Amino acid sequence: MASFRKYIELRPDELEAILKDAPVALWPLGLLEHHGWHLPVGFDGLKAERMCERIGEKTGGVMLPVMWWGGGGGHDVFKWTFYQSEEAYAAILTETVRKLVEYGFKAIVVLAGHYPWQSTLEKRLPEIQAAHPEVLMLWGTEVKICDDAVSIQGDHAAREETSFGLALFSEFVDMDALTTGRGSDVWIGGEPPPLEKQHPKVCFDPNDPLFSQMGVDAREASAEHGEAGTKLVVDEVSKRILAHLDQERT
Repeated sequence: MASFRKYIELRPDELEAILKDAPVALWPLGLLEHHGWHLPVGFDGLKAERMCERIGEKTGGVMLPVMWWGGGGGHDVFKWTFYQSEEAYAAILTETVRKLVEYGFKAIVVLAGHYPWQSTLEKRLPEIQAAHPEVLMLWGTEVKICDDAVSIQGDHAAREETSFGLALFSEFVDMDALTTGRGSDVWIGGEPPPLEKQHPKVCFDPNDPLFSQMGVDAREASAEHGEAGTKLVVDEVSKRILAHLDQERT
């Protein structure tokens, strides 16, 4: 089994050795964003990171630190959320991927836990891929990264994401926190957005147990459901990486 390590923990000689053995770079993209009363604000990055770890255990290679800065999605008015401009985070995305190609990685996976990353990836990465057809580049959210080969659903802090949380990092999930009785101090600036700017499928009532959720009630989530979705993504991405590396060696 090829070695799998975290990029930030490695010395230059160790990086060079892994590059020769398993030239795979995995990069989880996340965000700091309100994910309901029961999930951590770093949910998106944690989800992507844990999935990348499982892929790396099968393929070898290195995992870069989570990219925590991003934006988009309509939760910027919720307290504890940080959004940046697309210009800022897209520049980091493209420069990092270009550098990974320059360093010699033959398979690059950019797995986004925050769904609005998808449009930025689709705008920025095809040009790099076209310039380097010898490199396998897989990008997208867990819903999109496998194209039509895998069919799973996404939401925001509801049944689907909560199931992933229960499967991947249950130590940070507290289903008992889904209660009523919260106050109104939950908005950036102290005031909720006007009704015309509230997504009709997102819960904007801070006293509702399902506050900030969009999708099927999170209380219907299960670790088994999350594990099933995780396995589909991990197995498919790993299969494509290993097939590409085998082809490179022949």
